[in-house]
Amino acid sequence: MNYHFYITIKCLLIAITLFADTLPTPVYQVDTVFVTASRLENNMMNLPVSISLIDKQSIKHNSIGDIASVLTKDNSVFMRNYALINGASQISILGSTSQQVLVLLDGLPINSPSLGTPDLGLIPVNRLRRIEIVKGPISSLYGANAFGGVVNLITENPLTVIKPTIEVSLNYGSYQTTNAGFAYKNSVGNYHFIIDGHYTKTNGLRSNDDGKTKGFGFSSGYNLDVTKNLRFDFQYETKDIGLPGPKPNLSAIPRYGDSTAYSLYDRQSDNLYLTKLIGNWTFSPKFELQVNTRYRANKTDYLSVDQYSFDTTLYLDKYSTCSFNQNIIARYQFNQMRKVVVGYDYSHDWFSAYSKFPIDTAWFPSDSKNGLFSEISFDVLRNIYALINGRFDYHSSFGSFVSPAFGFIWRINKVKFRGHIGRAFRAPTLNDLYWPIYGNKNIKPEIGNAVQIGFDYSNEDNLVLKMTIFSRQTKNLIAWTPDSSGFWRPANVDSAFIAGIELNGKVKIIDGLEFEGSGTIQNGYQVRKEQVFNDWFNNISEFRYVKRKQANLPNTTFTANLNIENHLGTKIVIFGKYVGTRYNYYPSYDSLPKIIMLTKKLPAFVNLSLHINQRLSNWLNLKLIIENLYNTHYAEQFGNSYYDYDYPRPGRSIFAGIEIKK
Repeated sequence: MNYHFYITIKCLLIAITLFADTLPTPVYQVDTVFVTASRLENNMMNLPVSISLIDKQSIKHNSIGDIASVLTKDNSVFMRNYALINGASQISILGSTSQQVLVLLDGLPINSPSLGTPDLGLIPVNRLRRIEIVKGPISSLYGANAFGGVVNLITENPLTVIKPTIEVSLNYGSYQTTNAGFAYKNSVGNYHFIIDGHYTKTNGLRSNDDGKTKGFGFSSGYNLDVTKNLRFDFQYETKDIGLPGPKPNLSAIPRYGDSTAYSLYDRQSDNLYLTKLIGNWTFSPKFELQVNTRYRANKTDYLSVDQYSFDTTLYLDKYSTCSFNQNIIARYQFNQMRKVVVGYDYSHDWFSAYSKFPIDTAWFPSDSKNGLFSEISFDVLRNIYALINGRFDYHSSFGSFVSPAFGFIWRINKVKFRGHIGRAFRAPTLNDLYWPIYGNKNIKPEIGNAVQIGFDYSNEDNLVLKMTIFSRQTKNLIAWTPDSSGFWRPANVDSAFIAGIELNGKVKIIDGLEFEGSGTIQNGYQVRKEQVFNDWFNNISEFRYVKRKQANLPNTTFTANLNIENHLGTKIVIFGKYVGTRYNYYPSYDSLPKIIMLTKKLPAFVNLSLHINQRLSNWLNLKLIIENLYNTHYAEQFGNSYYDYDYPRPGRSIFAGIEIKK
């Protein structure tokens, strides 16, 4: 490792020396507008929570064809990926569970109402204009699942198109991964539109790990006048991927698997249809109104084989999810520092499921949600700015919930002190509530309170420093555990606490040479109701509340970027990430009637990557990405059992691409 480190440093010094004579004097343009943290545009300096923004350039440079590869490079989120590209993934923000993170597409939720998590593989990365991340609870604005934070995927706005443009991209790399995309943009008078499409295919890392996605979209906008506009979007996506499961232990290879995959037959296919209509009205410089309506339908088929049978019959399960979302948001601004935002959210989810294994089963749950929210911001004193948020939610499945929040900002010259406290909740999923036989209609939402304090220092982008201290306490955590009859059901039995500190910094060393670093140090524990004794013959079960280190939580994560640019149109990014050890827990029934909990560990890992972009002209750009330079063997996601080998991540991988914009 020391030798590799020496070679890396030596190559880095050579690169800096070669570029030293051609380094430009860059013009820094900082996007100061942020949408997610207050539902309508707000200056980033006026937000009391920790935030992060990924711009279009970073999305293009970091992506190997999906959104997960972009988010992995951001220290704000911890990604747990199951596959190379466009497979299942889970997002954690400041130690949250994946179901406690709300993911939005243009401000509307895309978390599955049945699973509680989004499928990022169904959102094409080439459509994104930016990604906004809020780190901390803002259920006071968004309601359910905005518990650990919010990730808002913001697509290209056709209303910004002013001239005909054609964009084409083609990427190819390791594991025969191909990614192609195109977009045509134009405007005719007050009418603007974007037509785009994409295709992605990979063989994957292991057997039955291949995947293919494709789709197209149409986005259009019309300016009624300078104060009013309408936008209409349509999107169609398909995905077909293998589900190899975790890598099996070589001493117990499943009947229908091999040495790399748990199953050679399990597969998933999706068809997504999405339509959206957005209207914006500015009635005066002080008053604006936005109406956002969307219908989303996703049909999913699962093919699987019964590992415990010699029958090779493939069972087909069919799932269909339809969601209708609508919100109305109004803002009145008295002056630069005083404003009021009020809004109303409505959504209705329909879910149908047909399962063929172990017996024919069908269920058709649905629910509706109504939410009223408001934000009032005002200057207390000359340098102190305060925000008060509040939201009332009513869910047809479990009743009402109130989410208040308060934040403040105190500016002293170039330093901003901020604080935020809020109450948030995570709603039970439709599977939790209505799964046949085992669902529990009496479970309640997870409830939590979170506190943040921090400061930001900025010296005209030559030096940026940020620090956030955070804590979150959660009760009524939902877990599937055996009940007194031995059936596994969801119940509000767990609690958790986490606290930590997040540090961010950026410094311009010289013109064209910049260093960015981020780190999170955190510690947390969970209290779970665990079954410790089960005498099936005498119908005797014993349970105990046990305190353990929080599952899936790395105590430390660090990222570091060295960015180099020159007049020749070359940009080099050397990216490193460290993720600490994580733990998970599995019940062992080998000593029945006693049940013992086994602790499994995923070791810490370091991942280093190199990204090179070369602009050959105003319309032609070349890209080279080398991931996992040291060919490290690691996993981000635990497997299904104590004895399997989890979900391995790719070794050293190389991807090259070309982008044309004319």
